[in-house]
Amino acid sequence: MRGLDLFNRQDKDNCAACHPSTRQTPDTPALFSDFSYDNLGVPANPNSPFLNQNLEFNPQGSNYINLDLGAELANNMQNGKFKVPSLHNISLTPPYTHNGVFNTLREVLDFYSDRDKNAVTAEVTENVNFDELGNLGLSENEKVDIIAFLKTLNDGFASE
Repeated sequence: MRGLDLFNRQDKDNCAACHPSTRQTPDTPALFSDFSYDNLGVPANPNSPFLNQNLEFNPQGSNYINLDLGAELANNMQNGKFKVPSLHNISLTPPYTHNGVFNTLREVLDFYSDRDKNAVTAEVTENVNFDELGNLGLSENEKVDIIAFLKTLNDGFASE
């Protein structure tokens, strides 16, 4: 319950701003996504297997940057924005973020909490969301509580 409280608190973590924890209608469960797009300032993943693909599949090689929505719309103002995922089964589906740079939920929370004070270099520097994350200042206990809550979102799914 402490993790759920932190998840929903606008003055602390405010995860629910992008991952609403309330039902959209009485007949549907919470979806834990507002289906918007955001650039979270995630760093590049130098260990991504895609960077070493044959040039036929990745002509840019290790210089590849995934612009996602910006590339799809041919709009630089949308570069680096990715769809907010649902958090159902999140503890069962590592690695995390669009490029798999984080292996654990703890790494994700550390990043969201301290991104701005650790001078992380974003893979795509324009359009980074500085309003809703990056300097949350979560304590160790708060991170543990949020992860405990996220683990309650499992629904019996078994990954292969």
